[in-house]
Amino acid sequence: MGGTSKLILKVLGLELLIILFFTINGAYVTFTKPSNAGMQYVGLLPLALGIGFYLFKTKKWRKFFSKNRFPLHWKRLIHFSPLVVILTLLCIGNGGIRLTSIPDLLLVLGTQLLLVAFIEEMVFRGFMVNILMAKGFKVAVLTSSTLFALTHSLQLLGGQSLEDTLLQVTYAFFIGTVLSLLIVNNHSLIIPMAFHGLNNFLIIMGQNNGSSLYNYLLISILLVHSLFLWSKALKTNNPEIGTTHEPAL
Repeated sequence: MGGTSKLILKVLGLELLIILFFTINGAYVTFTKPSNAGMQYVGLLPLALGIGFYLFKTKKWRKFFSKNRFPLHWKRLIHFSPLVVILTLLCIGNGGIRLTSIPDLLLVLGTQLLLVAFIEEMVFRGFMVNILMAKGFKVAVLTSSTLFALTHSLQLLGGQSLEDTLLQVTYAFFIGTVLSLLIVNNHSLIIPMAFHGLNNFLIIMGQNNGSSLYNYLLISILLVHSLFLWSKALKTNNPEIGTTHEPAL
């Protein structure tokens, strides 16, 4: 089997793994109907633990979370500062955060950061981007972002409207593009994880779903920022990011 075929199988295997566990978690939510939003993702716990065990067993956590990849210079802060704007607009557009008990808020935030964001960022921006870098950063970014977006299309099966699903898929694609480009530009995976978790938290705990105007504004900002990061990647793409292409799991 050729190198390209193995690469495709690895990527498809990661995608199917995500779909499998989110399907299992969906079935768990359907049957148990947990009242707290934070408990709606406990079905993902085995996968999160498995990924965590793999990272520590192989000591590859250093590759993705090294402090040497955390931005301290203002020029690198510009790479992800627009994400702060996105979170601020998202909070405003959703009418702020629903006032519930502090434990409930912490539970939702914790599950989004340590389960959902950790799993999806490790799979799409960690393992998948690293594997696909063998074909260049353009293939790595576009493929991982497309699969990330398609994964969110599964919401259609849960009864979500076609319009809302298309908007969510578009939003997910540009988020995936920006976060993948941060990795290509040699940033720590901590940044995508933090943004992803906070993004989900603000959506889940928002007072309302926000207007379409806000959604299109967010997508526009992500589009412009992705073009900026793409230009940076063309100039400073570090080939060392893709030097090891071992099986992800």
